Amino acid sequence: MGLIKSTYRLRGDHVINFDKEGEALKGFDGLFEFVKDKVLENLDEGAEFFIATWGHGNFEKVTKEQWTNYVWKDE
Repeated sequence: MGLIKSTYRLRGDHVINFDKEGEALKGFDGLFEFVKDKVLENLDEGAEFFIATWGHGNFEKVTKEQWTNYVWKDE
């Protein structure tokens, strides 16, 4: 069983991750291109994926594939 229950891609392509208790998992945070593989290898069953939308603190729940393949658009 993996450690990561939810993973968030923020603007600037930073990633933050949380366990099933909602505690931050600092060892898996960082720029997407550097932590993507480590995150995908440590997912808990039923892990949830989120991508930042407009504004601070707004996230959209997405599929694993959408989270993995998302390309930021200039706004």
